[in-house]
Amino acid sequence: MEYSRLVRVVDRYIGSFLCFLFSLFHKLRSTPKDKTIKKILLIELVEMGAAVMAYSSIRYIRGQIPDAEIHCLCLESKKESWMLIEEIAKENVHVIDDRSIGRLILSLLMQVLALSKKKFDLIIDFELFLRISAVIAFLIRAKWRAGFYRYTMEGMYRGTFYDVKCAFNQNMHIAKNLLALTKSAVPLSAGYYNYDGPISNTEIKTPRYASDNALQKTVAAKLDRASGAARGPLIIIAPTVGSALPIRDYPKEQYVDVIKKILKLYPTHRIVLVGSQDHKMACASIRENVADARCVDFAGETASLRELMELFCMGELLISNDSGNPHFAAMVGLPNLVLFGPETPFMYGPIGKSVCLFQFFHTSPGLTAYNHKNDPGMTNRCLASISPERVAEMAGLIMAGKAVYGTVNNEIPYLV
Repeated sequence: MEYSRLVRVVDRYIGSFLCFLFSLFHKLRSTPKDKTIKKILLIELVEMGAAVMAYSSIRYIRGQIPDAEIHCLCLESKKESWMLIEEIAKENVHVIDDRSIGRLILSLLMQVLALSKKKFDLIIDFELFLRISAVIAFLIRAKWRAGFYRYTMEGMYRGTFYDVKCAFNQNMHIAKNLLALTKSAVPLSAGYYNYDGPISNTEIKTPRYASDNALQKTVAAKLDRASGAARGPLIIIAPTVGSALPIRDYPKEQYVDVIKKILKLYPTHRIVLVGSQDHKMACASIRENVADARCVDFAGETASLRELMELFCMGELLISNDSGNPHFAAMVGLPNLVLFGPETPFMYGPIGKSVCLFQFFHTSPGLTAYNHKNDPGMTNRCLASISPERVAEMAGLIMAGKAVYGTVNNEIPYLV
């Protein structure tokens, strides 16, 4: 059984049993009398762009508790994104090794022991009904725990041991959902169906990345070597999510058509394909089929997330599948065009200079919090139905400064 599938099985069956067991133990626990909140642990394991989406919540904590000591627990593969958030000290970012199920279990147990010694006042579990995060939240010693709760929804069971329970709203942007949970958790609200109130768009903030001139020169030198004789302004394309959620990928052959059209529209620009070393094969294939020296395969060349951020600082436009890339682009103010299908831009649209293309298929979104982002076996026809002509046209509108940012299809606002 593949690793990701095994994790889902463990989460569903063993996780459900442990959540039930922990809920029984929780009933025997006396309510803490001390409601002072100073030391807080945020748990967000899975999503690469979650640090950006949680930034408004972190700022809210700082506003309410200026001297709060904020920690974060994430998977090791997501650590770099949390290291970009200056509101959390780098030594307070704790990781669980997720390279294999064995390493994950061992690392998890070690972190539970280490973090329990810190005696947190409050744990806020930002995961959306993932049971492993609930198990972790229970095992780490803390006075209070907060997380999303199903209330009257069938399924989605992960126990009743959260002291602060907040409803999850599938029709609300994820940044607002996280802020609603935080606004319930910090005052230790016991209200039913927390959070009962509106959250305005002005409360949603984007973290900013401060460019490092020396690091940018390093990245620029790498890019020049990869580009050969080609020079010119950059249009960056992140063409694959990789093996974790390939259903999010826009078809590679259509990316080839998009790139050819954009190269024709912008004869002085370079197209730079980005990704990790694991994405090298997909990027190399696209580069080969484009067969133009101005299309540069740069996958695996950025040695860190910070190097990728420096590349974004040099770009004029990012075109990407739904992934962490557009959220990081927002941190440097890089305009971006994001292709959505299996998930909804109304929940995960980037906070920044973004336009999302979405076809409103009846089967979209197929990946939701309610199925733990479990691919139901759907195809990516919802993505394939977005024509290369439409992608190139929208890219042109953004490049010309005529796009309406924060919208789906340049028409409908998604941060609502």
